[in-house]
Amino acid sequence: MKRLLFLVCLVIFVDSLGYGVVVPVMPVYSRDLGIGELSLGMLFASYALGNIVAAVPFGLVSDRFGRRPFLVFGMLAMGGAFVLYAFSSTYAALFLSRFLDGVTAAANWSVGLAIIADVYPAGERGRGMGTVMAAMGAGAIAGPALGGALADWLGYRAPFLLVAGICALGGAMALFNRDLKRVRPRGGEAGYGQMMREVLSYPGIAFILVIVMMGTVSLGVLEPLFPVHLQESLGLSSTAIGLLFALTVLFYTLASPLVGSIADRRGKRGLMAAGLAATALAAPALTFSGSLATAAALFAVCGIAIALFETPTLPLIADLLAGRAEGDVYGTAFGLFNVAWAVGYLLGPAAGGFLAQRHGLPTAMIVLSVPLALLAWKAWEKL
Repeated sequence: MKRLLFLVCLVIFVDSLGYGVVVPVMPVYSRDLGIGELSLGMLFASYALGNIVAAVPFGLVSDRFGRRPFLVFGMLAMGGAFVLYAFSSTYAALFLSRFLDGVTAAANWSVGLAIIADVYPAGERGRGMGTVMAAMGAGAIAGPALGGALADWLGYRAPFLLVAGICALGGAMALFNRDLKRVRPRGGEAGYGQMMREVLSYPGIAFILVIVMMGTVSLGVLEPLFPVHLQESLGLSSTAIGLLFALTVLFYTLASPLVGSIADRRGKRGLMAAGLAATALAAPALTFSGSLATAAALFAVCGIAIALFETPTLPLIADLLAGRAEGDVYGTAFGLFNVAWAVGYLLGPAAGGFLAQRHGLPTAMIVLSVPLALLAWKAWEKL
């Protein structure tokens, strides 16, 4: 189990690292190519689009034919996408690179999480999933810093080619991992459409997917809108704003393994309810923070709150589906998880931008926090 956990953590770390590398480099390079703000927004959104298109198919087919081919594909194809990033000189090539990056992320996440559900028993899945989410957080912290530094020192192509090389290494490790060869899910003989409908019809699964989507919708407002708000209200520099966002990811990374372990021992729904309620309070409060210290504290609270409601959803999905007599459908379930995340990622900035333009950022955050509070109440009711 430990070697498989290490492999999945490596895959998720690299995926998150690659996602973060793009953030500081792509806008600058796009500006040099004459790409406008709307086209740049569509370029970043194409990642989520690729995830939506591919996540469920990868999960479905991996339930039937096994995990290893798709994990190998996810790593090697991601390497190819980053080589394409490095040598793209047109908007169309960049769009294709970003879209393929989203497709490969669908394979890495859907199949990687399914592997953890396959090999960990019910009482230990929270710890395993929490460790994976910590790996994601570590990649999210390292990616932007590494991307910006390498681009400044060695040029635009350097961070992309480095990620491509690490992907090749990860693909080779997945290909030759003996433990992974022995992971053989029992997908059963049901058709793919029937498998997906069965997963969605299981009591509690749709509710969890709504939590994932609404959590991403609400938190997706932070990245595009809060930097300008913090600059105008507190006079913060870009470096200070970047450090505040890094603080959220750092506390999320530190909290995730602990939350996963507590979820194994104490139950998952109570943690989810607490995290949703805390996020519903902390996110709007950020708009009223009057000092850097207050903002830093609230960003840290947001990181812990996200870990509280997001990390337990992963083992809870596996626990709810563990008794399926017809075979394992963990790949399908985590494919749907990825789709819910990606849909929220697409809707969040659009909804937040619309509400903030019409009614101001504080009102927008309060409105988007109402669904989180209602979901917290529903999660508590189900205890």
